[in-house]
Amino acid sequence: MQKKLFPASELLHCLGILGGTLLYSLGMNLFVVPAGLYTGGIMGLSQLLRTFLLRATGWTPAIDIAGLINYAINLPMLLLAWRRLDHRVVFKTLLSVTSTTVFLSLVPRTGILGGDKLAECLIGGMLCGCGIGITLWMGGTTGGMDVIGMMLLKKGSHTSIGHVNLIWNLVLYAICAAAFSLSTAIYSILFSFVSTTAMDKLHMQNINVEVTVVTKVLSPEMEHEILVDLHRGITRYEGVGEYTGQPVHIFYILVTKYEISRLRAIVCKHDPHAFIVAKDGAVVYGNYKRKI
Repeated sequence: MQKKLFPASELLHCLGILGGTLLYSLGMNLFVVPAGLYTGGIMGLSQLLRTFLLRATGWTPAIDIAGLINYAINLPMLLLAWRRLDHRVVFKTLLSVTSTTVFLSLVPRTGILGGDKLAECLIGGMLCGCGIGITLWMGGTTGGMDVIGMMLLKKGSHTSIGHVNLIWNLVLYAICAAAFSLSTAIYSILFSFVSTTAMDKLHMQNINVEVTVVTKVLSPEMEHEILVDLHRGITRYEGVGEYTGQPVHIFYILVTKYEISRLRAIVCKHDPHAFIVAKDGAVVYGNYKRKI
Protein backbone atom coordinates (compact mmCIF):
# COMPACT_ATOMS: atom_id res chain seq x y z
CA MET A 1 0.00 0.00 0.00
CA GLN A 2 1.21 3.49 -0.79
CA LYS A 3 1.70 5.95 2.04
CA LYS A 4 -0.67 8.89 2.20
CA LEU A 5 0.84 12.14 1.00
CA PHE A 6 -0.50 13.93 4.09
CA PRO A 7 -1.26 11.43 6.89
CA ALA A 8 -3.67 12.21 9.71
CA SER A 9 -0.81 12.49 12.22
CA GLU A 10 0.73 15.34 10.22
CA LEU A 11 -2.62 17.14 10.11
CA LEU A 12 -2.83 16.86 13.91
CA HIS A 13 0.71 18.22 14.17
CA CYS A 14 -0.27 21.23 12.04
CA LEU A 15 -3.32 21.87 14.23
CA GLY A 16 -1.08 21.60 17.28
CA ILE A 17 1.28 24.19 15.80
CA LEU A 18 -1.66 26.55 15.24
CA GLY A 19 -2.71 26.08 18.86
CA GLY A 20 0.84 26.68 20.09
CA THR A 21 1.28 29.86 18.07
CA LEU A 22 -2.10 31.18 19.28
CA LEU A 23 -1.01 30.58 22.88
CA TYR A 24 2.28 32.35 22.17
CA SER A 25 0.48 35.32 20.60
CA LEU A 26 -1.88 35.63 23.57
CA GLY A 27 1.11 35.73 25.90
CA MET A 28 2.81 38.35 23.76
CA ASN A 29 -0.07 40.77 23.18
CA LEU A 30 -1.82 40.44 26.55
CA PHE A 31 1.25 40.43 28.81
CA VAL A 32 4.65 40.94 27.16
CA VAL A 33 3.95 43.91 24.87
CA PRO A 34 1.88 45.87 27.46
CA ALA A 35 4.73 45.42 29.95
CA GLY A 36 7.25 46.80 27.43
CA LEU A 37 9.35 43.61 27.52
CA TYR A 38 11.53 42.16 24.76
CA THR A 39 11.76 38.48 23.91
CA GLY A 40 14.88 36.79 22.61
CA GLY A 41 15.77 35.54 19.15
CA ILE A 42 14.62 37.09 15.90
CA MET A 43 11.32 38.15 17.46
CA GLY A 44 13.26 40.18 20.02
CA LEU A 45 15.21 41.83 17.20
CA SER A 46 11.91 42.54 15.41
CA GLN A 47 10.56 44.21 18.55
CA LEU A 48 13.65 46.40 18.80
CA LEU A 49 13.42 47.41 15.12
CA ARG A 50 9.73 48.16 15.58
CA THR A 51 10.40 50.41 18.57
CA PHE A 52 13.22 52.31 16.83
CA LEU A 53 11.11 52.72 13.67
CA LEU A 54 8.06 54.05 15.52
CA ARG A 55 10.18 56.43 17.59
CA ALA A 56 11.90 57.78 14.51
CA THR A 57 8.76 58.24 12.42
CA GLY A 58 6.06 58.87 15.03
CA TRP A 59 3.91 56.27 13.26
CA THR A 60 1.18 54.60 15.38
CA PRO A 61 -0.04 51.52 13.48
CA ALA A 62 -3.22 49.72 14.53
CA ILE A 63 -1.36 46.42 14.91
CA ASP A 64 2.02 45.41 16.31
CA ILE A 65 4.28 45.37 13.25
CA ALA A 66 6.91 43.32 15.10
CA GLY A 67 5.18 40.20 13.75
CA LEU A 68 5.45 41.47 10.17
CA ILE A 69 9.13 42.36 10.63
CA ASN A 70 9.74 38.89 12.10
CA TYR A 71 8.04 37.33 9.07
CA ALA A 72 10.12 39.39 6.62
CA ILE A 73 13.38 38.34 8.33
CA ASN A 74 12.39 34.66 8.49
CA LEU A 75 11.35 34.21 4.85
CA PRO A 76 14.89 34.38 3.36
CA MET A 77 16.13 32.00 6.08
CA LEU A 78 13.41 29.49 5.25
CA LEU A 79 14.17 29.70 1.53
CA LEU A 80 17.79 28.90 2.32
CA ALA A 81 16.80 26.14 4.76
CA TRP A 82 14.52 24.48 2.16
CA ARG A 83 17.59 23.19 0.29
CA ARG A 84 19.45 22.09 3.42
CA LEU A 85 16.92 20.77 5.93
CA ASP A 86 14.04 18.29 6.05
CA HIS A 87 11.20 19.79 4.00
CA ARG A 88 8.63 18.76 6.63
CA VAL A 89 10.43 20.77 9.31
CA VAL A 90 10.73 23.79 7.01
CA PHE A 91 7.03 23.58 6.07
CA LYS A 92 5.96 23.37 9.71
CA THR A 93 8.26 26.26 10.56
CA LEU A 94 6.69 28.34 7.76
CA LEU A 95 3.26 27.45 9.15
CA SER A 96 4.42 28.48 12.63
CA VAL A 97 5.88 31.82 11.50
CA THR A 98 2.87 32.62 9.30
CA SER A 99 0.27 31.81 11.95
CA THR A 100 2.23 33.74 14.58
CA THR A 101 2.20 36.80 12.33
CA VAL A 102 -1.55 36.47 11.75
CA PHE A 103 -2.40 35.92 15.42
CA LEU A 104 -0.18 38.79 16.57
CA SER A 105 -2.09 41.02 14.17
CA LEU A 106 -5.52 39.81 15.37
CA VAL A 107 -5.05 39.57 19.16
CA PRO A 108 -5.51 43.05 20.69
CA ARG A 109 -2.55 44.55 22.58
CA THR A 110 -4.37 45.01 25.87
CA GLY A 111 -2.87 44.75 29.33
CA ILE A 112 -5.24 42.85 31.62
CA LEU A 113 -3.26 42.99 34.89
CA GLY A 114 -3.34 46.73 35.47
CA GLY A 115 0.37 47.33 34.91
CA ASP A 116 1.73 44.70 37.33
CA LYS A 117 5.01 44.23 35.47
CA LEU A 118 6.25 41.23 37.47
CA ALA A 119 2.98 39.32 37.02
CA GLU A 120 2.91 40.17 33.31
CA CYS A 121 6.49 38.94 33.01
CA LEU A 122 5.75 35.62 34.74
CA ILE A 123 2.39 34.84 33.11
CA GLY A 124 3.56 36.02 29.70
CA GLY A 125 6.68 33.86 30.03
CA MET A 126 4.63 30.78 30.90
CA LEU A 127 2.18 31.28 28.02
CA CYS A 128 4.88 32.03 25.44
CA GLY A 129 7.07 29.15 26.65
CA CYS A 130 4.19 26.68 26.51
CA GLY A 131 3.28 27.90 23.03
CA ILE A 132 6.85 27.42 21.77
CA GLY A 133 7.09 24.03 23.51
CA ILE A 134 3.91 22.79 21.80
CA THR A 135 5.22 23.99 18.43
CA LEU A 136 8.50 22.11 18.94
CA TRP A 137 6.63 19.05 20.21
CA MET A 138 4.65 19.00 16.96
CA GLY A 139 7.87 18.90 14.92
CA GLY A 140 8.08 22.56 13.93
CA THR A 141 10.18 25.49 15.10
CA THR A 142 9.53 29.18 15.68
CA GLY A 143 12.07 30.03 12.97
CA GLY A 144 14.87 32.54 13.40
CA MET A 145 17.80 31.33 15.47
CA ASP A 146 16.43 27.77 15.61
CA VAL A 147 16.72 27.50 11.82
CA ILE A 148 20.25 28.94 11.87
CA GLY A 149 21.25 26.51 14.62
CA MET A 150 19.81 23.56 12.70
CA MET A 151 21.73 24.50 9.56
CA LEU A 152 24.94 24.76 11.61
CA LEU A 153 24.30 21.28 13.03
CA LYS A 154 23.62 19.97 9.51
CA LYS A 155 27.03 21.28 8.39
CA GLY A 156 28.68 19.39 11.25
CA SER A 157 29.22 22.32 13.59
CA HIS A 158 29.59 21.48 17.29
CA THR A 159 27.75 24.68 18.22
CA SER A 160 24.36 23.78 19.70
CA ILE A 161 21.11 25.63 19.04
CA GLY A 162 21.11 26.60 22.71
CA HIS A 163 24.54 28.24 22.42
CA VAL A 164 23.50 30.15 19.31
CA ASN A 165 20.42 31.50 21.10
CA LEU A 166 22.38 32.33 24.26
CA ILE A 167 24.99 34.45 22.46
CA TRP A 168 22.32 36.23 20.39
CA ASN A 169 20.17 37.00 23.44
CA LEU A 170 23.13 38.35 25.45
CA VAL A 171 23.76 40.91 22.70
CA LEU A 172 20.03 41.67 22.41
CA TYR A 173 19.54 42.35 26.12
CA ALA A 174 22.71 44.45 26.27
CA ILE A 175 21.13 46.67 23.57
CA CYS A 176 17.90 46.83 25.63
CA ALA A 177 19.83 47.97 28.70
CA ALA A 178 21.69 50.65 26.74
CA ALA A 179 18.75 51.91 24.64
CA PHE A 180 15.99 51.80 27.25
CA SER A 181 16.75 50.99 30.88
CA LEU A 182 18.42 48.35 33.02
CA SER A 183 15.00 47.53 34.47
CA THR A 184 13.64 46.68 31.02
CA ALA A 185 16.60 44.39 30.33
CA ILE A 186 16.29 42.63 33.72
CA TYR A 187 12.55 42.00 33.35
CA SER A 188 13.14 40.78 29.79
CA ILE A 189 15.81 38.34 31.02
CA LEU A 190 13.40 37.11 33.73
CA PHE A 191 10.73 36.62 31.06
CA SER A 192 13.22 34.66 28.94
CA PHE A 193 14.11 32.41 31.89
CA VAL A 194 10.45 31.64 32.68
CA SER A 195 9.66 31.10 28.99
CA THR A 196 12.60 28.72 28.49
CA THR A 197 11.70 26.74 31.61
CA ALA A 198 8.09 26.33 30.48
CA MET A 199 9.22 25.36 26.98
CA ASP A 200 11.57 22.67 28.31
CA LYS A 201 8.74 21.11 30.33
CA LEU A 202 6.84 20.44 27.10
CA HIS A 203 9.69 19.90 24.67
CA MET A 204 11.40 16.55 25.25
CA GLN A 205 13.47 16.21 22.07
CA ASN A 206 16.71 17.13 23.85
CA ILE A 207 16.40 14.38 26.50
CA ASN A 208 18.33 11.30 25.34
CA VAL A 209 17.07 7.89 26.44
CA GLU A 210 18.86 4.54 26.44
CA VAL A 211 16.47 1.73 25.50
CA THR A 212 17.17 -1.98 25.87
CA VAL A 213 14.69 -4.35 24.23
CA VAL A 214 14.76 -8.08 25.06
CA THR A 215 12.65 -10.17 22.69
CA LYS A 216 12.34 -13.76 21.53
CA VAL A 217 11.09 -12.60 18.14
CA LEU A 218 13.67 -11.71 15.48
CA SER A 219 11.62 -9.57 13.10
CA PRO A 220 13.25 -7.90 10.07
CA GLU A 221 10.10 -5.78 9.74
CA MET A 222 10.53 -4.42 13.28
CA GLU A 223 14.18 -3.59 12.66
CA HIS A 224 13.28 -1.91 9.36
CA GLU A 225 10.66 0.30 11.04
CA ILE A 226 13.13 1.39 13.72
CA LEU A 227 15.93 2.05 11.22
CA VAL A 228 13.90 3.67 8.43
CA ASP A 229 10.71 5.10 9.98
CA LEU A 230 12.15 6.15 13.34
CA HIS A 231 15.60 6.93 11.85
CA ARG A 232 17.46 5.35 14.76
CA GLY A 233 20.32 2.85 14.76
CA ILE A 234 20.27 -0.52 16.50
CA THR A 235 22.98 -2.58 18.16
CA ARG A 236 21.88 -6.23 18.37
CA TYR A 237 23.42 -9.03 20.36
CA GLU A 238 22.29 -12.46 21.47
CA GLY A 239 21.62 -13.67 25.00
CA VAL A 240 20.05 -16.44 27.05
CA GLY A 241 17.17 -16.04 29.49
CA GLU A 242 18.56 -17.35 32.77
CA TYR A 243 15.16 -18.41 34.07
CA THR A 244 13.89 -20.17 30.93
CA GLY A 245 17.22 -21.09 29.34
CA GLN A 246 15.84 -19.94 25.98
CA PRO A 247 17.78 -17.74 23.50
CA VAL A 248 16.76 -14.08 23.30
CA HIS A 249 17.64 -11.14 21.05
CA ILE A 250 18.76 -7.92 22.74
CA PHE A 251 18.51 -4.53 21.00
CA TYR A 252 20.28 -1.43 22.29
CA ILE A 253 18.80 1.80 20.91
CA LEU A 254 19.29 5.51 21.65
CA VAL A 255 16.27 7.75 21.10
CA THR A 256 14.86 11.01 22.43
CA LYS A 257 12.19 11.01 25.11
CA TYR A 258 9.65 12.19 22.54
CA GLU A 259 10.30 9.05 20.45
CA ILE A 260 9.80 6.54 23.27
CA SER A 261 6.08 6.02 22.63
CA ARG A 262 6.69 5.45 18.91
CA LEU A 263 9.48 2.95 19.60
CA ARG A 264 7.34 1.08 22.13
CA ALA A 265 4.45 0.90 19.63
CA ILE A 266 6.77 -0.54 16.94
CA VAL A 267 8.21 -3.18 19.27
CA CYS A 268 4.88 -4.22 20.80
CA LYS A 269 3.30 -4.53 17.35
CA HIS A 270 5.76 -7.30 16.49
CA ASP A 271 6.22 -8.77 19.99
CA PRO A 272 3.61 -7.83 22.63
CA HIS A 273 5.63 -9.74 25.25
CA ALA A 274 8.94 -7.92 24.66
CA PHE A 275 10.82 -6.64 27.73
CA ILE A 276 11.66 -2.94 27.35
CA VAL A 277 13.92 -0.92 29.68
CA ALA A 278 14.31 2.86 29.19
CA LYS A 279 16.80 5.06 31.04
CA ASP A 280 16.64 8.87 30.82
CA GLY A 281 19.48 11.36 30.69
CA ALA A 282 22.04 9.54 28.52
CA VAL A 283 25.05 11.68 27.58
CA VAL A 284 26.03 10.81 24.01
CA TYR A 285 29.25 11.41 22.11
CA GLY A 286 30.02 10.41 18.55
CA ASN A 287 27.76 9.74 15.58
CA TYR A 288 24.29 10.36 17.03
CA LYS A 289 21.56 12.22 15.17
CA ARG A 290 20.44 15.17 17.29
CA LYS A 291 16.95 16.48 16.60
CA ILE A 292 15.44 19.80 17.57
